Amino acid sequence: MVAMIKKRPLKDGVEKIQINVFEAEPGSNLYAHKLNLQKITGELLKFGLSSNQAKIYIYLGKYGPKTAAEVYRSLELPRSETYFILNTLQNRGIIEAELSSPTKYSALPLEKALSTLVNAEKEKLDILAQQKKELTELWDVIPSYVVETNETKAEKLQMVQGSALIHNKIKSMIDNAKEEAIIFCTEKDLSRFYHADIIDSLSNSLLDVRIILSPAQRIPSFLGEIDKKIIRVMPMSTTDNQCFVIMDHQEVLFFLRNATHASHNLFALWADSKSLIDSMHSLFDYRWDNSEVCH
Repeated sequence: MVAMIKKRPLKDGVEKIQINVFEAEPGSNLYAHKLNLQKITGELLKFGLSSNQAKIYIYLGKYGPKTAAEVYRSLELPRSETYFILNTLQNRGIIEAELSSPTKYSALPLEKALSTLVNAEKEKLDILAQQKKELTELWDVIPSYVVETNETKAEKLQMVQGSALIHNKIKSMIDNAKEEAIIFCTEKDLSRFYHADIIDSLSNSLLDVRIILSPAQRIPSFLGEIDKKIIRVMPMSTTDNQCFVIMDHQEVLFFLRNATHASHNLFALWADSKSLIDSMHSLFDYRWDNSEVCH
């Protein structure tokens, strides 16, 4: 990276400081790097870092080792927040403090830092899995005092947002189903279902599965050895935002925002309303009869 210098006025003179990549202006030598680091910052948020935590990690990784004072002056962050973040990143194992006076901080290589963050999340999941078992056992010991009434049997509705939660909901629906699974979706939706192992779950089940792709001209190659008889396409459709899943005439999940949106913006509604399920099932049957078979 090309070093650039700017002047900062002080009471007793002028301090020359290095311009960091985060301050790069359009047209400068550093601006392309700034855009790339903004992308990296966005990705680091997915690993559980805050925006300023990611910024400090990146700064130390590209400019470090640095003292805390150098960090908060260069990044123009509050002094107290900078010390707090440095301690937090140390505790998370992705930066190290050197034995010097004043203390200097350096970042672990990115690949090692990401592995550290991933392993920490895995440990959390293992602990939660064990706690889940213990809580379930404790819950089952306590007797239930619910009295079944017409009110407790009322139809239910649940909102689900984000690809991970939606895919887990569909897998749960598959586990509970006994007879039939039908899916109406776009090729992009089916691709996400495939990579989330939902298609494998259906293939390994004993359910009567039917899938309609709309719009589509052919069966996607990524489906491999799946039985092509269970899939039909609707090449003439002009909409690419329709997607729903029905299991056993008992529950339906339909997307209000499907794979035409980013994965974190997916939004769906789950319901066990008989009238809604019957209507959507009839719609699926009609489209099945008017769709095309691919070989």
